Amino acid sequence: MTADSGTLILIRHGQTALNAQGRFQGQTDTPLDATGRAQVQATAQRLRAEGVRSPLILSSDLPRAVQTAQAVQAEVGGQLETSPALREIAFGDWDGRSITEIEAQFPDDYLRFRGGDPSFLCPGGECGTDVVNRASRFVEGHLPGPGQTVAVVAHQLTIFALLTRLLNEDYQTVWPTHRFNHANAAFSRLTYQNGAVVSAELGIKDHLAGAGGL
Repeated sequence: MTADSGTLILIRHGQTALNAQGRFQGQTDTPLDATGRAQVQATAQRLRAEGVRSPLILSSDLPRAVQTAQAVQAEVGGQLETSPALREIAFGDWDGRSITEIEAQFPDDYLRFRGGDPSFLCPGGECGTDVVNRASRFVEGHLPGPGQTVAVVAHQLTIFALLTRLLNEDYQTVWPTHRFNHANAAFSRLTYQNGAVVSAELGIKDHLAGAGGL
């Protein structure tokens, strides 16, 4: 980062038991498992090694994200703020259930979800457009100025939604490319100059090879 640029880092939380089981995990929470704790420590150490110091850390208020944010804060310092605006999509009736269960009980709905339709409303939950609006409204109020670093700790679909807005990409078009997907504890780095993104490094995860992240 140069003196006239700012950095926005988007970090996905570490692995939980529901992640390991391949189950939908929206706003129902489980803590990081042993692998997840190792992953977030590796990410925190990677950020420190890259020279990140005293960023503003914005985190989803769900415990798995807060645990991740606290691990980052312990390594690089900075102020930590939590917000429900950064929560994962509300999966409603799908929360905690496996893909096999969802495909069997909601075959048509699951096809719409897998197709990346941002208007698809999870039964009892919310749609992708809802996540784009709430998360981006919050983050756009905290974008980094020159010489500043902001770290956002959130969730798979929340980060996807944010990147569509921040990089001006169409939600449904980019969905099948997997460009915005993040492994547990992976992160992306956006560099800002004069209020605009000038570079984007996406889904960084090479540091997780020894922590169950690859």
